[in-house]
Amino acid sequence: MKSQHLTTNLRLLCSYVGSVAECCRKIGINRQQFSKYLNGNTQPSMQSLRKICDYFGVDTEEINLPPETFKPLISNQQRTNSPLNILNGAPENKRYTQQLTNMVTHSNEDIERYLGDYYYYYMSPSFEGSITKGFARLSLVDGICYSHFYERAEPKQAMLKGYEIGKFIGIVFLLGERLQIVDYSVNCQRAVSQTILYGATKGNISLLSGLTMGIQGRNARIPFTARVVFERLSSQLTLRQKLKGVKLLDIEGNQVSNAIMSRLTSTSNITNPHIFTAPENF
Repeated sequence: MKSQHLTTNLRLLCSYVGSVAECCRKIGINRQQFSKYLNGNTQPSMQSLRKICDYFGVDTEEINLPPETFKPLISNQQRTNSPLNILNGAPENKRYTQQLTNMVTHSNEDIERYLGDYYYYYMSPSFEGSITKGFARLSLVDGICYSHFYERAEPKQAMLKGYEIGKFIGIVFLLGERLQIVDYSVNCQRAVSQTILYGATKGNISLLSGLTMGIQGRNARIPFTARVVFERLSSQLTLRQKLKGVKLLDIEGNQVSNAIMSRLTSTSNITNPHIFTAPENF
């Protein structure tokens, strides 16, 4: 079935590159065939669609979203498609590179059971009395686990006009039976965030507890940390349906289950008042 959304969204993505011909060359798709995709005359095969999405850094489900939903997910900054070899100039770079490779390889041995979609909740540092409810997808591509986070951005937050969806991408490791996620915002690229979650207890992945650390979205840009809970979602819902659940919730509005709220508001299990901890999964 033809999707007009795909045609419109593909044109938007191409507006971020200097030359469609160069884009086709890097993707490995014939220019004439690619023009048919842009004009809506034909739809790419799943293999070609994956190549296109990999090049532009989007998901195959995202590119078929309605344009008004898809556009806010796309960075307004120039895209870089050639990865930097950031460790090349570091002392003993081969050793560091091998350590990272070992971390990824070790993570993949048990991480598959965590793949899928989640809602996540944490106390908003920018809006007092509110809980941020975001959407997360953990996926494995070519042996590397990636995270895609989506959050609702309110008008008062820095650098944004109106209500928009903010997108964050990152890398996921499973180390010491803890999920460790490092991500950044594709919209502003001014901060890196980290989330650490307890692993599943007795195979139960319905709720995962942990801590998230990042930068407050308002102009003050204050570093913060908060307890976070990931709630596993059914695979039956579409991405569009799941994104509709991304919002700010009133703490007093009874919109969060008791199981989640108890994890968000639990006291530290370390008596030192200056140390902030998350409750283990139960």
